[in-house]
Amino acid sequence: MSHRLLVRELTAQEQQELIHLLRISRDARVVRRAQIVRLSRQGKTAWEIASMWGLTPQGIRKTIKRFNAEGIASLADKHRGGRPAKATDRYVALLKEAVQASPRDLGYPFSCWTLERLREYLACKTRIILHPNYLSTLMAQNHIVYRRPKYSMAHLRDPQEYNEKKAFLEFVKKGRRVQKQPSNCSTSMSVRFISTRP
Repeated sequence: MSHRLLVRELTAQEQQELIHLLRISRDARVVRRAQIVRLSRQGKTAWEIASMWGLTPQGIRKTIKRFNAEGIASLADKHRGGRPAKATDRYVALLKEAVQASPRDLGYPFSCWTLERLREYLACKTRIILHPNYLSTLMAQNHIVYRRPKYSMAHLRDPQEYNEKKAFLEFVKKGRRVQKQPSNCSTSMSVRFISTRP
């Protein structure tokens, strides 16, 4: 039969740090590990602690072994690598270059960038496809701004007709501003009604 695995004897400083962690830590995983160490120090077995916390005895033993080897530092979360960032330095550099250049200079039939167009252009260059929202966030983080297209209907109007109507409008506006001068002469008319009945 294997011997019971318990937490080793704690130094005075480790005891203080453990109590401090239990009181102030906001990370639930750190608090749980500190509780495991405390309960093991009180003589609880891995099976008993596991049943209290709803964990496996193997996980409890792993925490105890790490604490016995590394001390209080073992209670903190280890760095988790996670998935590497999709947007590389090369991607950001190409994004900056693209925003500063005109799409027509790069062989496109349009003259303004949109998020979707930038996304497609960079996907062709880097083979990295980003979601438009993530691309927008990436641009904000790197202080990259592109000019949004301004839609105008000026090219659809007839210049001669536009100028005539503009002149007429100015004329009408000026006419409203002119106030009539009060007249000094007064005219009064008296009308007499004559009855034709006998």
